[in-house]
Amino acid sequence: MRKYIIRRVLISLPMLLGISIITFTFINLAPGDPISAMIDPEEFQGLEDAQAMRESLGLDRPIPVRYVLWLREVLQGNFGYSYMSRRPVLDIIMDRMLATLELTTSGLVIATILGTIFGIIAALRQYSAYDYTLSIASLFGISIPTFFFALVALYIFSLKLHWIPSYGMYNAAEGFTILGNLHHLIMPAFVLSIDSMSGNTRYARTAMLEVLNADYVTTARAKGLAEYVVISRHAFRNALLPMITITTLRLPGLIGGAILIETMFSWPGMGLLSIKSITNRDYPILMGLTFFSATLVLYANLLADILYAYADPRIRVQD
Repeated sequence: MRKYIIRRVLISLPMLLGISIITFTFINLAPGDPISAMIDPEEFQGLEDAQAMRESLGLDRPIPVRYVLWLREVLQGNFGYSYMSRRPVLDIIMDRMLATLELTTSGLVIATILGTIFGIIAALRQYSAYDYTLSIASLFGISIPTFFFALVALYIFSLKLHWIPSYGMYNAAEGFTILGNLHHLIMPAFVLSIDSMSGNTRYARTAMLEVLNADYVTTARAKGLAEYVVISRHAFRNALLPMITITTLRLPGLIGGAILIETMFSWPGMGLLSIKSITNRDYPILMGLTFFSATLVLYANLLADILYAYADPRIRVQD
């Protein structure tokens, strides 16, 4: 297993390099200019000022040269410097990463636990009113855009009922507290989890139905084992195998979905940072965020393989 993990990590390095080349090229070829987002029209004196600013930021150099300079900064560990603040990109991302991890991890936990429970219960009560209700609800959760649920939640729970704050991580007047943070977190985390929870419900139901019809489950019942023993010891663990892959691979998707949720709830994470960076055309920050996302996707796949090996004794990766 150790050699397998090392090999997968080494294979991912050229993949990350290729992703960074493609991303850097497209970002720098996109319409628009960082200078136009930085200058004050009242203080702008003409083309000479714009050219001087481009030279100071290195934007006058060819894209391949700029990429090599950016890659050098990555190897030094700071991912370059922001055009707007002139701070190291890594420091800016780290300042926002904790907030995004808190939101996405909470959404993933809610989606995994509730989605799995709902799906398994629906499978155990197949063709019941509960099963039909969950199937319809999960279909709505997958089909309706996340921003619609966010708007509905903000309107009902914040505007009308005043139960939950509508923005931020905590009350600025009171300062940061755990309870205050949880109070602000619950609504954006739950809204973020709806799409994944709906998908997990459907996948868990299908996986559980397949396991319940397997020969080893029939044999366990024929031996006279209690139904809860058959479900908990024989069916449940094997039904979790596809959920491992689905859950680990949903993490990058949650990072992407957090961009919308963080914007609507003013959650100060990497998603909100990416929106501001796109508006300001702050290329180094966009490259840093893309690099982190690509790394997350690659190693989410590796995590899925490792969890598979530990969850099912029949699956073992040889060194």
